[in-house]
Amino acid sequence: MNRRLFVVVLVQTLILLAMIGMRQWTLATGIPVILETQPIDPRSLFSGDYVRLNYKVSDLRLEELAGDRLFKRHDTVFVVLAPDGESGGEYWKAVSVHRDRPHPGDGQAVIKGSVEYTGDTMWDAARNKAVEVKHLHVRYGIEDYFVQEGTGRELERPRQDEKVSIEVAVDRFGNAGIKAVLVNGRPKFIETLL
Repeated sequence: MNRRLFVVVLVQTLILLAMIGMRQWTLATGIPVILETQPIDPRSLFSGDYVRLNYKVSDLRLEELAGDRLFKRHDTVFVVLAPDGESGGEYWKAVSVHRDRPHPGDGQAVIKGSVEYTGDTMWDAARNKAVEVKHLHVRYGIEDYFVQEGTGRELERPRQDEKVSIEVAVDRFGNAGIKAVLVNGRPKFIETLL
């Protein structure tokens, strides 16, 4: 009986160490990418302070991107990212979306995600009305970030002169991990290797 318990505990420990090792490998070897964000919902009664992040590259208008066109909920997708010339290269933007992992061009990264939902209409704030456009909402596994207790609201509601963005590392398999939370381009919270 004790031998079985030992084997179960050993297997669980090895799985946990593998998960931590994979995340650390992504942070250490991944391409650094800065993503524009809109944080929401900073609190969890059970988990403490956290920031829920919505990235500009999470809402993809298919007509504006190269790549595949037919997707359904829960599909795995690969989004090619490149520096956005309109932001002076500060942020990265989506340039194409694919069902299979493409080979990125020079200066590009491929991030893997899952389709949360698809739609045929989106709200256009500039026109103040819904417009017909095929789109996807994609989750990349970097939407929640836990912060020191009492600091979540700072990131949820930055002052008018503050802009929150996230530096992520994207490894060669498309996995992403948050490296740092930036406020006005300066690190506020930094993830470190174990």
